[in-house]
Amino acid sequence: MTAVKCPKCGYTDTLVIKTWNLVSPIPDRAGRITVTVMGVLKCNTCGYKWRATISKLKVGEGVEIEGREGKIEDTRPKREIVLDLDEILREEY
Repeated sequence: MTAVKCPKCGYTDTLVIKTWNLVSPIPDRAGRITVTVMGVLKCNTCGYKWRATISKLKVGEGVEIEGREGKIEDTRPKREIVLDLDEILREEY
């Protein structure tokens, strides 16, 4: 996380007091859901409190964290299913 500046005094000596998650109700074009981590921050220098975005995560097919993309590969081997239509048609019920 980058250092968050106090909007009142400009110092970066801040403390995160509380966090919560906001989940977007509509996915983006790639089908990913955006999870925004919000928080209440307090400046240790002047004591000012404010709300700010801590981070954003895009969860789905490919994972994106604050603009950086990462791809999670499926470790399971992909299997093929081969069906012979002649065998299926020859079976009697």
